[in-house]
Amino acid sequence: MNKLAMIVAAAENDVIGINGDLPWQLSADLRRFKRLTMGHHIIMGRKTFDSIGRLLPGRTTVIVTRQSDFECDGALIANSIEEAIALCGEDDLPFVTGGAEIYRLAIPFISEIHLTRVHTEIDGDTDLPEIAWDDWTLVEEIGFQKDEKNNFDFSFQTFTRS
Repeated sequence: MNKLAMIVAAAENDVIGINGDLPWQLSADLRRFKRLTMGHHIIMGRKTFDSIGRLLPGRTTVIVTRQSDFECDGALIANSIEEAIALCGEDDLPFVTGGAEIYRLAIPFISEIHLTRVHTEIDGDTDLPEIAWDDWTLVEEIGFQKDEKNNFDFSFQTFTRS
């Protein structure tokens, strides 16, 4: 494995979730998530997996959990972020998909970040972990206006480690 990517949507105040769900409806973000992650491994925590409620088709799911007896037919199970990364084998770009604790553990290994910046401040109970943005270079940004399928203005941003 050469690279490891992080994919996340965050409000301007770095909120990423509330009550185990996303605090917005952005169908364009969900389409981007599918397009970027299709055919790759996706690394997520058990709580994130539980909130999704199923394996996502076309991707290999790696679930990180402290539960030594956790099982999920069709998924790979890891007890550490390092083990999860190793389970991705020859995948040229596995994606870390959350939640907050998994992002925090993975940041030292991440080579690129695919951020959907939601242009609002919103209440939530889960925040994006601190990222030393001085270590990252914005290489692409595309802005969008809210519409009938996206309830906030947002931007797709891609960062690479400097």
